Amino acid sequence: MKLQLKNIGIIKNATVQFNGLTVIAGENDTGKSTVGKVLFSIIKAYNMAAGHHQHCQFMNTMVNLVFDSQISNQGEAIVQDKEVPIYSVKFSQHQCVRFDCCQPDYTSFFKESTFIQTPLVWDLVDFFDSVLRLKQNQEMTQNIAAPFSIKYPYIFWDIYVKMTNTPVEKDSQTNDLVKNIRQIIQGGFEQRDKRIVFQRQNESILLMNVAAGIKYFGLLQRLAENSQLKPEHLLIIDEPENHLHPEWQLLLAELMVNLVEQHKVYVLINSHSPYLIEALKVYSDRSIKDKTYFYFNKLTDEGVKVKEVTDDLSFLFDTLSLPFKKLEKTV
Repeated sequence: MKLQLKNIGIIKNATVQFNGLTVIAGENDTGKSTVGKVLFSIIKAYNMAAGHHQHCQFMNTMVNLVFDSQISNQGEAIVQDKEVPIYSVKFSQHQCVRFDCCQPDYTSFFKESTFIQTPLVWDLVDFFDSVLRLKQNQEMTQNIAAPFSIKYPYIFWDIYVKMTNTPVEKDSQTNDLVKNIRQIIQGGFEQRDKRIVFQRQNESILLMNVAAGIKYFGLLQRLAENSQLKPEHLLIIDEPENHLHPEWQLLLAELMVNLVEQHKVYVLINSHSPYLIEALKVYSDRSIKDKTYFYFNKLTDEGVKVKEVTDDLSFLFDTLSLPFKKLEKTV
């Protein structure tokens, strides 16, 4: 699967391959998150429009929710498989003006997408619980009461629903994954008296008192338990190193490679951490080398261009190590 972007946000031109594990590196404000958000929106719009044939309408809904309608004029996104276009989305004046299903019977598209932007979504669980109750109450009263309007990030809401809605049937294939995560964080996130807590041995710890790194692995634990990490699902992880010690970055890298290899989940990781990127390279070379792609976002005078560096990461590491070199000169 391949995604082509033209004039989307800060990105001038990009072609990104998805065949298992995809890693996008680069400095801040070089459009790393934009790639994931566009693909997330396309997948959501396609699934929402299934059977309705109103893909552009749903795409506009997703652009509004994910980007707050802020996509460049004349932008275009194309999803391809084996150089054959599957979907083509054209934007103008911040709105989708065309969503072509070039292969309407195509079935090997991503069945779902999940975007992990921050583990702090755990701190919004009580807030989203309140929003959910308000929505349910409004539906029960058939909108007799005055409608309420609360603005919140859709990406946070999407993952909140996925980590709190327990499925009727558990996915036994993710048992080993859940056990691995619980071993890393020495506990697990569980339901206690209608509240989610971090359970460590006989101690129940409230979410506000749980470290951000533990919360990060906790998101993966709940997603796995709730059957949200399944074959043909796309998991997008945005700069996880912001909340993880270097040692845990290595553990996350190993976990993600396992997710691709054993569970057939597609993974997109955005990062500027040499620790995490090197670990992803080492672990992926052992088992999924032919399914792994590395890219580097570089800011040019014309905008950001995305360059594939899979065969040689030296340029990537040289660029990310520049701050250390600058620091050495000041000593």
